[in-house]
Amino acid sequence: TAVRALTSGDWNHELTYGLEYAWTRLEEMRNGKQTNLTTGATTNTILGETFPLRDFPTSDVTDAGLFAQDEIRMDEGRWSLIPALRLNYYDLSPRPDSLYREDNPNVPVVGLNDVSLSPKLGLTWQASSSLAGFFQYSNGFRAPPPEDVNIGLELPLFNVRAVPNPDLKPEQSNGFELGARWNSPALSLTASGYYNDYHDFIESKVNLGADPVTQVILFQSQNIASARIFGTEVAATARLGEWSHSADGWRARLSAAYARGEDLERDQPLNSVDPASGVASLGYDAASGRWGGELVTTVVATKRRVDRSRVDLYRTDSYATLDLLGHVNLGHGLWLDAGLFNLTDRAYIEWADVRGRPVGDPLIPYYTHPGRNVSV
Repeated sequence: TAVRALTSGDWNHELTYGLEYAWTRLEEMRNGKQTNLTTGATTNTILGETFPLRDFPTSDVTDAGLFAQDEIRMDEGRWSLIPALRLNYYDLSPRPDSLYREDNPNVPVVGLNDVSLSPKLGLTWQASSSLAGFFQYSNGFRAPPPEDVNIGLELPLFNVRAVPNPDLKPEQSNGFELGARWNSPALSLTASGYYNDYHDFIESKVNLGADPVTQVILFQSQNIASARIFGTEVAATARLGEWSHSADGWRARLSAAYARGEDLERDQPLNSVDPASGVASLGYDAASGRWGGELVTTVVATKRRVDRSRVDLYRTDSYATLDLLGHVNLGHGLWLDAGLFNLTDRAYIEWADVRGRPVGDPLIPYYTHPGRNVSV
């Protein structure tokens, strides 16, 4: 509720004012009111809704797991077989009260109860003291989040409504991963590829388009009968002092991730998959261990593969950011961390923030991340 009232982004002023503003807004949300900081007028109607209200029922959630795992070593430890079995238990028990019913009189409320067994099997091969290969199969289970099942959120000011899905089923998956690791004093490297096959994949907050009667934009979490996600990940760290003593304390890091998701039922992309990204950095740690710093570059690709079969959805552009981080050990267990972020003052929006929003949505600009900013 507090986040909803803070989407205006009004606190992007000097740090002190921003902290006071955020704290004031949070305190007001506890009491279901909002104060106009210019006029001093107070109201309990925010974004078209009158507080207090409840967007989804108070619920008890029990999520428990019990697992057993073994490791079987062969060929003098060069091969390892790792079988495991996990028992999952999930129970969702909603308790709708008068406050929820007043705002959602006709919304069905359902509970969930499920038990499943998830096996896993891993295999590792130590080719040498530095090189190792690995393979893993895992069976996954994911229960529907409570807010996806019973949500009743509506924002009249922005003409949107989140519709509950009482028929939402747990998600089941079979995942496979194959990769290799190299670890030496000078270089650490991990590269892997994965393939995940899903049954009843849970796609959260799907934009269903406009209600034909009211023209309100509807969102709902849905099951996709059959889906798959596959991709690759690479991460490397080079300790430059191992190559030259003049570079003692210096390190370089590189990581990259690519994923592709497909709705096999409708032959469409999965919108919940993030675009490809990469991170590169150059850092230094003093030999004394008392201080250090790092220059970090993050690059994110354009989100090209989007399911636009229902609605013409907004797609994010590519961007790159540059951050400078530092830390100092002040002694007596006290550390100071500081960062100067987005040095190039780039305006960018992350896909996860606006996924499901249509082209021309007036809320989209409010998800722009801060320009040049500092954190201590």
